Amino acid sequence: MKKAQGSLVLIILLIIGFAIELVTGNAGNEAALLKLGGLPDNGELHGEYWRIATYSFLHFNWLHLIVNVSLLLWIGRIVERQVGTTQAMLIYFASVLCSAALILVVHDWHPKAGATVGASGGIFGLLGAALIISCQQKGNDRLRRRLWIALLVGFTISLFPGISMAGHAGGIVGGGLMALLVKIRMNES
Repeated sequence: MKKAQGSLVLIILLIIGFAIELVTGNAGNEAALLKLGGLPDNGELHGEYWRIATYSFLHFNWLHLIVNVSLLLWIGRIVERQVGTTQAMLIYFASVLCSAALILVVHDWHPKAGATVGASGGIFGLLGAALIISCQQKGNDRLRRRLWIALLVGFTISLFPGISMAGHAGGIVGGGLMALLVKIRMNES
C-alpha cells in the first residue's frame, strides 16, 4: 500500500498555496489573503462560493504552515492507514466544508474585517475521525492517548486570539460524522 499519498498531495498543495502568497507578497496580509481566496470575516461570500475550499490552502505565515503540514503528515497518515486514501481525503474535504460553514455562521453573527485561512479545519476533522476510528478498534491505547492529547492541545490553542475556534469545531464535527460513515480497515495498523 502506498503510504499517505493523499496527505502528501495535500501538503504539496498547501506549500504551493503559500509559495503563491510569498511570490505575490500577500503572506500575513489579511486583506490580500481575502483577495487570494480567504473566507471573509464578515461572513458574506457575495456568491464567491469557491472560498469555502480555497481558504484552506492559504496560511498567514511560516509557523502556521509548518504546524498544519506537520499535523497533516501525522494525523493524515493515521487516517489513511485505517480507511484508505480516498476515504481519508473525503473526510478531510468534508471537514474543510463543515469548518467553512461554521466559520461563516459565527462571522455572520459577529462580523469584523479580515480573512480566515488555513488547513486546520480539515486537520481537526482528520483528528476527530482518527479518534472515532481508534475508539471503534481494540488496542493501541497509546495512539488513542496521543490523539486525545492532540485534541486537548488543539482546542486550548483555539482559545488564543486570532485562532478560529469555529473553524476547528466545525472541522472536528465534519470529520467525526464522516468517520461514522467510512469503512475501516480492521486488519491493518
